[in-house]
Amino acid sequence: MTHSYVTTEARKTYLKVNREKTGPCEYVLNIEVEPERLQEPLRQAARRLNTRRPLSGFRPGKAPYHIVERSYGKERIFDELLDQVGNQLYQEALQESQLEPYDRGQMEIVQLEPLTLKVTVPVRPQVTLGDYREIRVQQAQTNLQEEEVEKVLTQFQENHALWVPIESAIQMGHQVLVDAVGTTDDGKKIEQHDLTLEVSEEMTPPGFGQNLVGIKPGESKEFDVEYPADFRDKDVAGKLVHFRVTVKTVKEKELPALNDDLAQNVGPYETLAQLRATIEEELRKRKEAEAKDAALEEALDALVKQATLEYPAIAVEHEIDALLAASSDRLKQQGFTLEGYLHTTNKTLAQLRDETRPQAETRLKRALVLAKFAEAEGIEVEAEEIDQEADRLALSFGEQAGAVKAALSTGESRRSITNDVYKHKALERLLAIATGQAETAPQDAKGKPVESTSKSNT
Repeated sequence: MTHSYVTTEARKTYLKVNREKTGPCEYVLNIEVEPERLQEPLRQAARRLNTRRPLSGFRPGKAPYHIVERSYGKERIFDELLDQVGNQLYQEALQESQLEPYDRGQMEIVQLEPLTLKVTVPVRPQVTLGDYREIRVQQAQTNLQEEEVEKVLTQFQENHALWVPIESAIQMGHQVLVDAVGTTDDGKKIEQHDLTLEVSEEMTPPGFGQNLVGIKPGESKEFDVEYPADFRDKDVAGKLVHFRVTVKTVKEKELPALNDDLAQNVGPYETLAQLRATIEEELRKRKEAEAKDAALEEALDALVKQATLEYPAIAVEHEIDALLAASSDRLKQQGFTLEGYLHTTNKTLAQLRDETRPQAETRLKRALVLAKFAEAEGIEVEAEEIDQEADRLALSFGEQAGAVKAALSTGESRRSITNDVYKHKALERLLAIATGQAETAPQDAKGKPVESTSKSNT
């Protein structure tokens, strides 16, 4: 616990500031203000309040201070006062207490006379790295199996298959055209005509697909099935339904031959050999990327495990906010809302935040430690690297690439690209060290050695 004083010579007044650490990267400042300093600001606060809310018998802003205090209360005047000078008092207290806030402090009035304020201030996270140069991970070797290539080719065959009418009885995997008339156990009727279905074990309700097996075109069958209690259609959810199904047509899937014609239908390939070579290359790249990502995850986890971290609770809340905002954006792209998701899953926002907390903490720890690592390794981002990344991102927009590149080159977009490039370089450097492929000394962006540090405010 420390005490300090702020002297303001022009007013011949002072603040008394008491600083106390109350949690990880969190301090409480108790600020006591000399009454003399507040005499004129209080009168100005009363005039502003009286101007907005005139009193009978007085022109706006002209009522005596004691009348305003009696009419609106001392607390209301002090609230008005802090709206005007609270930030100034806060900044002076921060300066004297030598704190670097991570986020805006939360201020509350403890007492009015003398005015005593309590401010809870989260400060910047503290990170101490361990001996990260001793981290070692093994990047898995990628061996492509012929079965993996064949699986992709089979999927292409499936995608270009034709449904051919047959007169045989229905089997799993067939496509059928049916009329289905159902009656729920409480008498509600359901009718669906010319319904196209692909028969499978996974059909809903359970048992529906199995009951279709064996029926031939032109035949009908009656059977009972029970819908799940959480089925989306509340009219049938949890109910037993008696169906009469009439089969109109049955089709089976006919796969195209695995030849050059298939390759030409799939894409810009002349031969099956060209398609196969492309599949092999893409699978190999994917497996290499997955192996690299797994090694990076292991190295990053080791980096976090070695480090000592301290951060304010509000930092985790910010991470939760970011994760939920990203989830909300994804839901909107799919035509849903976060509120709708909460309703469907029968959760509150507080419950969702609690569920997201572990992921947010992991993400925060990784970000803090990686940032400190990048600083220790002297990682920098050059302007041409940012331009190259902007070019790469813009290329995917075809004819709009020029306009997109211009949009990416300014403001928040450029800062976002800079951060992405910086993070990528840090991760690449970490992987190089962890796999024993990096030089022993950290280097700056131009390849010159830099002095490594291990502790800082992040």
